[in-house]
Amino acid sequence: MSRSGGPAVALALSGGGAAGLGHIPVLEALDDLGVAVAAIAGSSVGALIGAGYAAGMTGTDLRDHVMGLARSPSKTARKLWKELDFKGLSAILSADPEAAIGVLEPDGLPERIEDLRIPLTVMATDYHARASRAFTEGPLRPALAASIAIPGVFRPVSLGGRVYVDGGVTNNLPLDRLPEGALCIGVDVASEPPSDATEVPGGMAATVGSMRIMMRALLERTLETRPPTVLIEPASRRFGALEFWKAAEILEAADHAREDTRRAVARALEEAGA
Repeated sequence: MSRSGGPAVALALSGGGAAGLGHIPVLEALDDLGVAVAAIAGSSVGALIGAGYAAGMTGTDLRDHVMGLARSPSKTARKLWKELDFKGLSAILSADPEAAIGVLEPDGLPERIEDLRIPLTVMATDYHARASRAFTEGPLRPALAASIAIPGVFRPVSLGGRVYVDGGVTNNLPLDRLPEGALCIGVDVASEPPSDATEVPGGMAATVGSMRIMMRALLERTLETRPPTVLIEPASRRFGALEFWKAAEILEAADHAREDTRRAVARALEEAGA
C-alpha cells in the first residue's frame, strides 16, 4: 500500500544487543501495511537490522536469517570464535566488531552505505570527541562495526583517523537524524523502566544495565525535543545484550509489537491524510 501524496515514513531503530531482534516484528508490520520506508537511522543492532531492511530484505527475511543462525548456535559460535580470534579473557572483552559483522550480517549487503535501496544513517560515538557521529556514506561494514562496538564487549573501531564506540552511548534512538516533516516511527528496545528488583547484577550485567539506565535518560530527553509520531517499545528489552541464542524466545516476546505497530501506524497515516 504505497502512501502517495502523504508524508514520507521514516524509521529510527535503537540499539539494545539481542533485544534488538524485537525490531523485526515492527518491520513485518510495516510490510503488512505496504508502507514504503523513505529513511532509516539506527544505532548498534538497530543499524545492523536497518542495513538488512535498507538493502531490500523484508521483515520475514530478517526473521528467517536470525532463526537460521539460532538453529545452529554451536556452528555460529564456532565461526564467531574463529573470526574473532579470541586469545584469553582480555580478548573476549575486546573482540573485533567487524569480524562479528562478517558472521552475523545477511547476504547481499552492498559494500557502501549509499548503495542501499533505502537511505540509511548509521550512528556511532566518536570516543575522543565525546560526540555522536552519523555515517550516511562510505564503507558499510566498518560503519556498522563502529556502531556495534559495545564498551567492554568489542574493542573500539579506528575509522578515518577517529576512534569510535557504540552509537548508543550518545544517541541510542536517533530520531533527530530522520527527515524533517516525515512521519517518524521510533522503536526502542533498550531503555528499561524502573523496577523493584533487588538482586545484585554480575559484572557484564551491571555494565550493560548501566548503559541501559543511561539510554533511558537519553531517550527521555530525546522524546522532549524530537518526539516521534509513533513510539513502539517491544517487550524484548528484558533480554541480555548477548543472549542472541534466545532468538526464538525474544521474537515471541516481541511479537505483540507487530499488531501494535499495525494499529498505531495505520492510525497515524489516516490522521495525516495518507
